[in-house]
Amino acid sequence: MPSLSPKQTEAWWHLEDPEVLEVFAGGGAGGGKSLFGCLRQIYRRLKYPGTRGFIGRDSFTALRDSTMYTYFKLLAEMGYRSGEHYSYNAQDHTVKWGNGSEQHFRHMAYMPSDPDYNRFGSTEYTDAFVDEAPEVAPRACQVLLSRLRYMHKEHGITPELLYTGNPGESWIKEQFVMDQQGRMVDLPKHRRRVLFTIADNPDPYIRENYARTLAHLDAYDRARLLHGDWNAKPTLSRPFAFAFDRLRHVKPCKLDQRAPVWVWVDFNLDPFTALIAQQQGQRIAITNEIAVTGGTMQELAQRIRAIAPQVFMHKYTGDRSGAARRIQSKSTASLWDDLLAELGARDNQLDLPPNPTHKESREDFNYVLHHHPEFVIDPGCTGLIFDLERVEVDADLSIIKSDRSQAAQRADFLDCARYGVNTYLSPWIETHRKINALQRHTNGQRPAPMHGGGRAFMDRLH
Repeated sequence: MPSLSPKQTEAWWHLEDPEVLEVFAGGGAGGGKSLFGCLRQIYRRLKYPGTRGFIGRDSFTALRDSTMYTYFKLLAEMGYRSGEHYSYNAQDHTVKWGNGSEQHFRHMAYMPSDPDYNRFGSTEYTDAFVDEAPEVAPRACQVLLSRLRYMHKEHGITPELLYTGNPGESWIKEQFVMDQQGRMVDLPKHRRRVLFTIADNPDPYIRENYARTLAHLDAYDRARLLHGDWNAKPTLSRPFAFAFDRLRHVKPCKLDQRAPVWVWVDFNLDPFTALIAQQQGQRIAITNEIAVTGGTMQELAQRIRAIAPQVFMHKYTGDRSGAARRIQSKSTASLWDDLLAELGARDNQLDLPPNPTHKESREDFNYVLHHHPEFVIDPGCTGLIFDLERVEVDADLSIIKSDRSQAAQRADFLDCARYGVNTYLSPWIETHRKINALQRHTNGQRPAPMHGGGRAFMDRLH
């Protein structure tokens, strides 16, 4: 068996503890996390005959090209041969060992046809390894954990679920590593964490050469991936959402199914994106986000209905250009017509004011972020939070979108939020500004329009 680093050994012994159900082993890139997870699964399949292990990742492409590649490479290095020691069924992506054990490889992406991940409930597993867990929905992992009970009594063992991943804002960070104030989370007795970096990889060649590669990343990714810094924050020269404050604006919030629902949509070629929001008394709550990659209007409608099934209570807004006729199509229907038809919604549920300019939208959006008493975003809306922390504007205050290969230049969820604020919060903004205009200091001058006031704040605005 390959030798383990001290950090890998620590994680290994946590997994051996019968009181521990979940272990997060992660941190910087190149720390040997995927290899460790695969090695643990191989060990368990061989040590406990007739057991069934699960290896998962959000997308099957990533699972096949990375985690499964590591798994089969590791088998070869350990001397195990296909057809001799095990067989692999490429149809159902399952390895069967000679002792009756099985290794299942499964993608864990959200599917509108299976919003509660019931597909995991059809099979019981002995243990599981979720690679790059921050990319996977926490609900998927919760359901998977409930299925870990296969052959435990026969072998006198307990469930174990191993997560790996890199630093970043995600449910893994909040539940296993660090809270929003930067304090390490106190873990319950059934959870453990072991934080890796490239320095913990047992292979000296990888330690030296991959570290050189990571050293050429920008400061933010270098801090995350090379140094395993969970406090790393991107530095922006001219952020779009300069008034965004994670401590103030990111709070758990749930959709009230009894109240009207706002659906804010942006029709990109790939992905379609939407935010689900709601006015809850004085609170404006963005509760859910949807990204349909390579999907259809039907799938987008299914995802919306899965979150907010009472379609008659919806109000829709978004990109006004989606109301234009489709290019190179004989149909006169618009993208909005298609979506409303799929949802079974009425035309009067759609409100499409003219799209705001980026400059106007930036001013209004930050006005809401600063002045609104309770404008909140659920922590599960990781795409929107990413956009609010990473999207920049140029010298003309237009959103930088020239390179969609760069995640910070897509702004898909930010666009949804901009359209929603423009449609539904413009009256509040106008009223609040008028009230502010009537307020005077004792010297007769108007107060500064936003927090921080004066030249310093206006420098941030421009």
